[in-house]
Amino acid sequence: MKLLKVILTLLVSMVLLNACKKEYSIESNGERLPVGNWEFKDSAKQYIGTMDTAYISGTGASKQLHLLGISADGSKVFNLTLYADTFKTGFYKASLSQIVFNYSASGKLIYQASQLNGEFTVNIASINASLITGSFSGVAKDSANTFKNLFGGKFKATFATVPVKPTSIGILGDSSGNCKPVVLSGEYKQGITATAANTVQVQVTVAAAGTYSITTNSVNGITFSKTGTFTSTGVQSITLNASGTPAFPGEQTFTLRYGNSQCAFKITFLAGAAPSNDYYPLTTNSNWTYSDGTRAFTYKVLPDTKAIGGNTYSVLGSYTVPPTASYDTAAYIRKSAGNYYSYINYSDYFSFDQPAYGEIIILKDNVPQGTSWQSPTVTGTISGVSVSVYFKMTILEKAIPVTVGSFPFPDVIKVKMETYINSIPSVISEMWYAKNVGLIHISQTGAGTIEVTDYRIF
Repeated sequence: MKLLKVILTLLVSMVLLNACKKEYSIESNGERLPVGNWEFKDSAKQYIGTMDTAYISGTGASKQLHLLGISADGSKVFNLTLYADTFKTGFYKASLSQIVFNYSASGKLIYQASQLNGEFTVNIASINASLITGSFSGVAKDSANTFKNLFGGKFKATFATVPVKPTSIGILGDSSGNCKPVVLSGEYKQGITATAANTVQVQVTVAAAGTYSITTNSVNGITFSKTGTFTSTGVQSITLNASGTPAFPGEQTFTLRYGNSQCAFKITFLAGAAPSNDYYPLTTNSNWTYSDGTRAFTYKVLPDTKAIGGNTYSVLGSYTVPPTASYDTAAYIRKSAGNYYSYINYSDYFSFDQPAYGEIIILKDNVPQGTSWQSPTVTGTISGVSVSVYFKMTILEKAIPVTVGSFPFPDVIKVKMETYINSIPSVISEMWYAKNVGLIHISQTGAGTIEVTDYRIF
């Protein structure tokens, strides 16, 4: 069986589930009308959304101005917090510990700006008892621990007219600036994406109860974060979840921040798979397990190779979990100059009366978003009727962060695949390829979705 054929066949057999309506409010269980809007840009994309909550908490020199919102599609959270004794028009700077900015999805940071990451400024253009407007720009770190320049940032919001939860106040670590005690869970290994098992537990001395957001800077591709509410004061333990994929082995130092308090702890990353810097690693024994929600199946790069037409292909084997037999050949894959080729039997996709073999390009990682290409046209017969068929591929999105299950992938290419019979489109599918990982998601219109649930890259 061939890789895409197996997966697409399973997709056809699936029944679509009704999507649950997404809650709009990030503050409560009920829906809330937007109180304003926000936007900003990086070098490749503009981000826009609505403001869900705007309020000022704290007293004296510990006041915080909170601007919280969601993206236009409701999947990402915008969180801009300013620190001052009083808020008025003018500039605020991250270098002066006056700003923390987080943009995240499902609790995983996409962008983070603070004193730790470089200069980031906010200009309050106008502010009164009911309305605030302003702009922002500067340096932020993305989920891959890369510095990015954000610009064109704007916000406008009306302040909350109903009581909001207060923000907690407290201290991290000891007098030497070290977190205490540090309890690490899970394995931290080069090339292996963090899962729900990767956590760190530290102590917080809470001086005033309320909501909290505790995060680290991004180090070696890994970030720890946790949000919630402290309902009492005193010494309390808090467990933060990790996200990201370590790029290098060795000891690394993380800085944890809670309001204006911070502390440090260290992690030693084990040597593992060095990043391949491509979107389909083919190192021997690398493997991926997928699920359609009911069944699971695994693909593994076997130690064999296959020479066809002067080209050498890596061989992927497959089995159903738990395995009912030895690996069955699932696909022949090769890579060259940013192109990813698969040698297939067209009759697996178009039900030809006779086999028809050929090579198609399933992915190009060296072309911009929007690029399309076609496979060679193959002629055959289906139930005795002559037809001409081909595949058309299109890059839908490139270098975007995606979370699949418990795995956050910071760099993903989305590819649309269309099958054509006599120039008429018949089936539309979508494949997602993650950098240094491989195929992580396949969906087919009217069928359903299959996603990666585990993987190991060697």
